[in-house]
Amino acid sequence: MFGDPSRSKIQKIHFLLLPGFSLFGLTAMLDPLRHANRTQGEALYEWQLISESGGLISSSDSIEIMTHTHLDAVEKCETLIICSGSDPDLVNTPALLGFIRQQSHFGADIGCQDTGTYIAAAAGILDGYRATMHWENHETTQEAFPNVTLVQELLVIDRKRFSCPGALSGLDMMLYLIRTQHGQELATLVADELVYTHQREHSEPQRRSLQIRLDSRNPHLIEAVQLMEKNIEEPLLIAELAEVIGISDRELERLFKRHLAQTPKAFYRQLRLEKARWMLQQTNDSVTSVATACGFVSLSHFTRCYQEQFSKRPSRER
Repeated sequence: MFGDPSRSKIQKIHFLLLPGFSLFGLTAMLDPLRHANRTQGEALYEWQLISESGGLISSSDSIEIMTHTHLDAVEKCETLIICSGSDPDLVNTPALLGFIRQQSHFGADIGCQDTGTYIAAAAGILDGYRATMHWENHETTQEAFPNVTLVQELLVIDRKRFSCPGALSGLDMMLYLIRTQHGQELATLVADELVYTHQREHSEPQRRSLQIRLDSRNPHLIEAVQLMEKNIEEPLLIAELAEVIGISDRELERLFKRHLAQTPKAFYRQLRLEKARWMLQQTNDSVTSVATACGFVSLSHFTRCYQEQFSKRPSRER
């Protein structure tokens, strides 16, 4: 799909929509193709929306859109892009996986948007490939599919597989496609139509830097938060954090209160609780397993902290 500037025929792309797909992520991919056709004055791209059963399908925004057809009516795809939302396990059916394997056997270029990478990995077509997906799902997907090399980048192209982490990265992906197939001039004109002034590089991070997220350039504060994010399951003591960074406990306390208006201990607990909330919403792990994975040795203590933070018991997240 990528790296072929000599196409003389219309390229047809099938978008496979799974229940709970991101509507924003889909339109971020479709609009560049529409503008490329309009700007060029001819049809360069055609697309078809497909779903397992056809008909209406609901997005993560609870907005239903009409797909063009169902899986059984699709014989062979030139390019297939899997669009999945936050709960890929809930929409992972044998028919769906069989269709994806079939298209892989036929030699289709297969792309993954957001958690579409999880679906493709479950179908077994990403073993030995590099891929990317949304940073929230990166860790759990890597644990589930160790034969896939997951990286946190905006676009990964590996032979006949490509992937992006969803949302606005789909726009970057399609602008890159237009550029490789039809030249920089057309890609720039399309970006201008979309009022998109800075196309990002493939390897750029998915999240804003800690400097921006913390609104601070203090290297000790940034290092402390990095250590906290890397040590969720087995939290470090505040004294250990300070020792690794090379400052005193008191200085670390002052830094957090000055820049983040809370103590290191409170900030660290909040990070762990936010990770726990994501796990409760996005995985089938038991509450006890989630508590342990987020560094809480006592289920009662975890439940109390969770209720204080989110005004509900962890069991109510499901």
